[in-house]
Amino acid sequence: MRLVVLGGTRFVGKAICQAAYRRGYDVVVFNRGKSGPPPRGALAVRGDRTTIADLRALARMVDDRGGADIVIDPACYAPSHALMSARILKDVASSYAVISTITAHKDWPSQPVDAASPTYDTAITEGPNTNMALYGRLKAGVERAVAAIYGEMNTLVLRPGVVLGPFEDLGRLPDYLRRAAQGDFVMGGDPARAFQYVDVRDLAEFTLLCAETGRPGAFDVVTARASHTWGDLASALTATTGGTPVFVDDERLLAAGVEPWRGLPLWLPQDSEHAAVFDVDGGMAQDSGFVARPLQQTVADTWSWLQEEGPDWQPTSRAAVTGLDPDVEKALLAQV
Repeated sequence: MRLVVLGGTRFVGKAICQAAYRRGYDVVVFNRGKSGPPPRGALAVRGDRTTIADLRALARMVDDRGGADIVIDPACYAPSHALMSARILKDVASSYAVISTITAHKDWPSQPVDAASPTYDTAITEGPNTNMALYGRLKAGVERAVAAIYGEMNTLVLRPGVVLGPFEDLGRLPDYLRRAAQGDFVMGGDPARAFQYVDVRDLAEFTLLCAETGRPGAFDVVTARASHTWGDLASALTATTGGTPVFVDDERLLAAGVEPWRGLPLWLPQDSEHAAVFDVDGGMAQDSGFVARPLQQTVADTWSWLQEEGPDWQPTSRAAVTGLDPDVEKALLAQV
């Protein structure tokens, strides 16, 4: 297969390119060259996706190489940018894949969702916005922008839940691993509460499986409902680092000023507003070939990668976690 990947040097895009390399695919990555070296085996084309001239130059180059089977767009959250890239690449690539997010569902996280659940009605011409609170709304606009150009039969939309694994640039699992490696560490809420995620490598494999089979449509990509709990995540962390999890209830965390989701990664109060944060039905993806590796493997592999990166590693995403203040964690642990 011949792929054009917009980006390709960070987390999801990198995992897709690595999976494509293992398959022997012809891969062109298009980026500004500011987020790391090009993936192994890929042809790097430098350019800015927000610049029409750069996109047109990319299209000419892809056309000269015989065209592409699919464009994979793992990071765009500006509908206007997606509209522009789809328009310009339409004649040289027969299909287009958007890596979206379950937060594009307007009812999440208060209600359970599946691939058919409604998404935000965001204008496809809406421009870039640095407010990450609008991320899901903008991703819904990206989905619509691409479908407006490619049509539903040539558009693939993948909506992952929490993405974990090696090279994670948001720092969520790394935060837990680093704290766990120091001994006792705080986790939020009830260990019996459900937990869902997707390993970035499994997301990459499913993306390429859909590309190979020419499968269009929208898929929510997560581990199966009720397959894991917060206690399972705690056990995987302990098995990997030897640390001891200490579960602190929602009320004490909030009273201590702990910021949900970004302060204590992936934790949200178990209230009506967040009742279904880990209640996403990924059955359509699973029926179509999505396979999830064991949680323990995701945690262990992330720890191995993090150790290779060294103690100075820091997350680079603008949506990166802020982390739990060490003094606050110490005080919470002392209350147990």
